[in-house]
Amino acid sequence: MFSKVMEISPLRSLDTSNNPPRPQPWISFCFFMEDQSQPSPPPQPSPPLPQPPPPPLKTYKIAASSISYVKSTTTSNSIIAPFLLFKHCTSTPPSYILKEVSLTAYPSQILAVVGPSGAGKSTLLDILAARTSPTSGILLLNSTPINPSSFRKLSAYVPQHDACLQLLTVSETFTFAARLLNPKSSQIATIVESLLNELNLTHLANARLAHGLSGGERRRVSIGLSLLHDPGILLLDEPTSGLDSKSALNVMQTLKSIATSRYRTVILSIHQPSFNILSTIDKILLLNKGTVVHHGSLSSLESFLLSNGFTVPPQLNALEYAMEILNQLQESKPNTPPSLPPSPDNSTISPSDNKARSIRNNSSRLHEICVLHSRFWKIIYRTRQLLLTNTLEALIVGLVLGTIYINIGYGKQGIEKRFGLFAFTLTFLLSSTTETLPIFINERPILLRETSSGLYRLSSYLIANTLVFLPYLLAIAIIYSVSIYFMVGLCGTWQAFAYFVLVIWVIVLMGNSFVLFLSSLAPNYIAGTSLVTILLGGFFLFSGYFISQDSMPKYWLFMHFFSMYKYALDALLINEYSCLVNKCFLWYQENSTCMVTGGDVLQKRGLHERQRWTNIYILLGFFVFYRVLCLLVLIRRVSRSKK
Repeated sequence: MFSKVMEISPLRSLDTSNNPPRPQPWISFCFFMEDQSQPSPPPQPSPPLPQPPPPPLKTYKIAASSISYVKSTTTSNSIIAPFLLFKHCTSTPPSYILKEVSLTAYPSQILAVVGPSGAGKSTLLDILAARTSPTSGILLLNSTPINPSSFRKLSAYVPQHDACLQLLTVSETFTFAARLLNPKSSQIATIVESLLNELNLTHLANARLAHGLSGGERRRVSIGLSLLHDPGILLLDEPTSGLDSKSALNVMQTLKSIATSRYRTVILSIHQPSFNILSTIDKILLLNKGTVVHHGSLSSLESFLLSNGFTVPPQLNALEYAMEILNQLQESKPNTPPSLPPSPDNSTISPSDNKARSIRNNSSRLHEICVLHSRFWKIIYRTRQLLLTNTLEALIVGLVLGTIYINIGYGKQGIEKRFGLFAFTLTFLLSSTTETLPIFINERPILLRETSSGLYRLSSYLIANTLVFLPYLLAIAIIYSVSIYFMVGLCGTWQAFAYFVLVIWVIVLMGNSFVLFLSSLAPNYIAGTSLVTILLGGFFLFSGYFISQDSMPKYWLFMHFFSMYKYALDALLINEYSCLVNKCFLWYQENSTCMVTGGDVLQKRGLHERQRWTNIYILLGFFVFYRVLCLLVLIRRVSRSKK
């Protein structure tokens, strides 16, 4: 038997980047080559060697060079000449929000933008998130100029204020987002469970966001939503704002774990971190009045203070002391150290490879509609107050009107009562739809955030919204119609009753579409309520109930034809009097000569039975028209949020 001993080096980890390989100790392995003629003893198993965790395939380094942002203000003076109007504009000196800001953020590290209020932290974060364009300067991603559209696809921005659907649980919130981002994945439950564990939210998986969660836990939910598509860069605006010290520390520890375990680049703004929070931060960028005071680690800040003649008191840390003497430090030359080389654990890629990160609109339109439809149903079902209010309103108002107009009869009073009943029905139905206005307005920030990040399409949202409200409002229409129709004694055929239900259904759908459009347009609930009140009042005024079309001034006729009330009122009148065309409502002498029939009532209003379906088509046209307007307004809002 003979043996041969060879000394070799271990295999190096495969790394296609330009980074230098990690230095590793030499290890000796002994291989025994034995003579085949001799029996060999059983091989001894060698202990497995510890393998370092593999680096991620893609990491990103962000660098900003001489970023400036100017808020220009101009004043104009008008000089009126005998024949000409001259406008003499004088420009005031530019007001710098940011001036010559340079920084570098590395993977697996947290860069905190620190400074007092008004230092420009949020503006800088918006620029780094490609939400705002700088006045001058350049942003680099892995040494390549940033393309804002591509950058938004591989990054995630978490705003300061949490915007989540309050009636969903934590698990449902993550599940719906995961289903939209990973439509073909069969491991949605595993993905959600893993995310809950990473964020320490497993014990709150079934808790609704509206109650049962602290501010820090809700903040972690917002961070989790941003992590579902595994962004390479995570930007957060004041993630600890409004939180107590313990919750703030939990949020920062979560972010630190994400940065190190996922090799992600984390940039956040923070007002004044505590000592414990500072331990989770790798680098700081200290701003004051839009300029950089210091960029580097906390230890380098202490050295910077000493070099400028300032000694940190023992009861303060370097950052707290620097915040107290910012105005004095501002007079010194800012200390911006040169860019540090990336750590060997991190590999970088060119942004041209971002095509591999297909994270936008992965779902088909049909899949998006199905997921959003399911989410809408949960929200509507859990909005017990809205469900109960609408149902009781329809039932109680129908019964009250039925007892008021019970056995409506015929004659002149019968004509007037029918007219009043239909007019009040329209007023009640259209005004009751305004109850959904605050729901739509509260959901709008969530909708804009999700669609601007590419989670789903705006059109899918509107289609799913429509499919949810179709059966819901049909149930409301049936409840109202049953409670009033037969008690009042309207036309007693089933065809007329079915048409009455159809008209009521189309009216509430149109009102819902109208409110949805105004909720996309109005800046807040108060403005939205004012718009609804003014426009519905104007539509009712020009419906023809108070003043006939022939008596209206010609310059107001366009409002008569734009009024939703007009076509709904005409549809109800045609349905009622079409089956009473030959019924006499007014006799000249008792049972001798008929003066007014149902057909005469229609003719006096300029209506005919042939218009029965024309009015339905026009009402449906209004329903589609307002939803298209809503889509256009939301598209405009989303496009503005991306600029």
